[in-house]
Amino acid sequence: MKKILLIAMGIGFMASAVSSETEGRRLATLAFLGVDENGDGYASLEEQLNQAENIFVSMDADDNGNLTWQEFSTWGFGMEDVAVETGREQAYETARKVVFDLWDRSDNWILSRDEQRKGITADFFQADEDRDGRLSKDELLKHSIINVSLRSALRPMN
Repeated sequence: MKKILLIAMGIGFMASAVSSETEGRRLATLAFLGVDENGDGYASLEEQLNQAENIFVSMDADDNGNLTWQEFSTWGFGMEDVAVETGREQAYETARKVVFDLWDRSDNWILSRDEQRKGITADFFQADEDRDGRLSKDELLKHSIINVSLRSALRPMN
């Protein structure tokens, strides 16, 4: 089941390309389209939590209901190849540690489902700039701490 989910998500990430965007932004846009289950152009909290649950299950290699840093860090968010191509692997790894640490409220480097849900929920409401209870693609790309952290790590320093 996990392999099927990962393959389906991988295909979804590769399904479209927007040449004027950076690769990180393109991948984030594809992720947004994957969250928008009903195709209305917005991500609801329920849709985000559904996707987060699917990702959690696919990350949880030992099926114990918790994520270790090892499980979290070895799961592909789709941006690893960009990090390698741009020489930003260390920055990207640090950004993932920041996201994990923000969600790990117990500060034990083990992420529970509840901690992940709380992290996703907090990020959702922080990114909802117009406070309408849903995220546009623009809100997700510009204001989601998770999204901005991971994408920023991929930007070359000029």
